[in-house]
Amino acid sequence: MNNRRLFTFTVFIFTLLFAINKSYTTVNNSIKLIYNQEKTKQNLNKSILSENIQPSFSNTESASSEIFKEPDNNNLKTFIDWLFMLNALFGIFVANKILINHYKKDGKNIYFGIFLNGVSLMLLELSIYWWKGLNYNPIIPLFRAQYYFWLPTLYLYLSKKRNRNNPSSKITLHYLIPTLMLCFYIFINFYENEFLTGTLNNVSLKAIYTGLYLLLLIKLFTKNKSQLNTINKKWFITILTFTIILFVILTARSYFEYDELVNSLTIYFIAILYAVIISFIGFILFIQPNMLLIEDNELKNEVNTKYKNSSLTDDMLKALKTELEKSLSLDKIYLENGLTLEKLATKLDTDRYSLSQTINQEFGKNYYELINDYRINEAINIIENSKKEIVVADLIYESGFNNKVSFYKAFKKRHQKTPLEYQKALKKSFKHFA
Repeated sequence: MNNRRLFTFTVFIFTLLFAINKSYTTVNNSIKLIYNQEKTKQNLNKSILSENIQPSFSNTESASSEIFKEPDNNNLKTFIDWLFMLNALFGIFVANKILINHYKKDGKNIYFGIFLNGVSLMLLELSIYWWKGLNYNPIIPLFRAQYYFWLPTLYLYLSKKRNRNNPSSKITLHYLIPTLMLCFYIFINFYENEFLTGTLNNVSLKAIYTGLYLLLLIKLFTKNKSQLNTINKKWFITILTFTIILFVILTARSYFEYDELVNSLTIYFIAILYAVIISFIGFILFIQPNMLLIEDNELKNEVNTKYKNSSLTDDMLKALKTELEKSLSLDKIYLENGLTLEKLATKLDTDRYSLSQTINQEFGKNYYELINDYRINEAINIIENSKKEIVVADLIYESGFNNKVSFYKAFKKRHQKTPLEYQKALKKSFKHFA
């Protein structure tokens, strides 16, 4: 391990230790607070009783109160607040570095940069809020609105990591509630509104929102579990664990909404959770960046690992690829409604495993994705070259599909429209240029 990695590892361990220390201090101080409150009540009762029995007696000069005096932890608190702030600034620096480096190169890692920026900004605002000398006391903290942004961003990042292209309509839907909350926040800063303030401060709403995205993340993980390599699987599990802990904390805070002690504890635990995840991300980015960042050759590397023991040589793969392309482009074998991987392999005089490997490695797809690409292109050609309106039922079988559901799903995935919508849009464009 080189010096830079050793330094990063040391910073991570120290952050974790101080986070644990902060948690211990918070719990310890809370227990002392409860104890002191009970002690005050007892002393008050004794004082009243004493006044009733011996009105002239006073014990205010007693030194016994020194036993229960809370120790001065100001220096420790200041140091930990500094640690939180530095951690947040480190997270913002890393996030913006990712955004700058990948903005022009590709958009896949933009979501990850936004997610890390969001968590870091929330931790930064919390540390500023706790800082004694700054007197930061906004009408409503920004993190109450900003919280809604990074959960959908996290989901979209992990979707991209699994090479799933979300249509713009779905992306807009994910950011609908966050944008609404941001509008509420801006409005409140100019005009007081109890309903909007209550909505932004509603912890139960945050808990439900977090639970919803937790379910989406679990569904995404379950669906892609078999395709994930060990590294990506561990990262996915880390993100799930982070979201589950956050959901549990918010649920507890929602249930004990009017308990000042629970509210104080949970907000500190959330800050600790953010600090730990930021440090962990920073550590992993130095040690193994491909675990977090999406590389263009990520899928290819996974496929190469899958077929590392294959007997097929590069020349054999290229030869089979050429035969497959000829069969698809010239013979249009994909138009056979009952075509399967086994039947196609037989026609190409090979076995299904060799054909599957060729499609995975040379095309970066599986069998169904490749065949459906050709079939949808055929359907588009039929629509665009036809002088009259095409009946969708006929189009299904003419393009090689054998059922309506598969056809509609494949068509919409590639064009974000149904076949009928595509025909209507095409007609409008013809009229526009006519």
